[in-house]
Amino acid sequence: MKLPISFDEVSYFNNEYRGDLIVTKGVLYYFPHTRVIHARYADELGGKETMPLFDLLGNLAPIFGTVPWIRTSADKSVKLGKFLKRTFRPTTNSPRIRKIHLWRGNDTNEKLQIVLDEYIEKVKKDRFEFDDDSVPEPMRFSTDEIGNARFGLKFRFDAKYDNHDFRVNLIHRSLLKKALQEGGIFKSDTIKNCESFRQVFGTEI
Repeated sequence: MKLPISFDEVSYFNNEYRGDLIVTKGVLYYFPHTRVIHARYADELGGKETMPLFDLLGNLAPIFGTVPWIRTSADKSVKLGKFLKRTFRPTTNSPRIRKIHLWRGNDTNEKLQIVLDEYIEKVKKDRFEFDDDSVPEPMRFSTDEIGNARFGLKFRFDAKYDNHDFRVNLIHRSLLKKALQEGGIFKSDTIKNCESFRQVFGTEI
């Protein structure tokens, strides 16, 4: 398993948000980019994030405004297409943070952590104004902050006086578990039992 790795379109907080989940050695990052309910009911075609489609449609854009049923059908088609892509063709290592040059795909764990940590500190200093489509600030969890980690349909754990849950597509569930174990972020019951044995008896199994 090669780290770092990014899992794209990962649900967080009971699917209230979607974002990029990035696994590195010893540190887990999450960069939320979409508030699900706002994207689902946004007035724009297919949600705010697909507004650039109007540029491609060119002269057809006015038609969507004058013929409501055409626009509604197009809107639903775009949303359905995005849903099917997330469900049947989930991606890795194509996070949206590429657009702001935070991900290049060939950085070492140490170098990527420096880049992401600097960006998170910068975001903390910027003034934050809440809006309907606002998402939480980027998150960073080191292994010593994560407690009560469990892996089922979601990866859940407690950290920073709160509980967190992340859900990837079922296709990538096994891959995520391996990545978390490789990064030392999640330990299987077997490993936990071995560590407990060593702590109690002070010897290797």
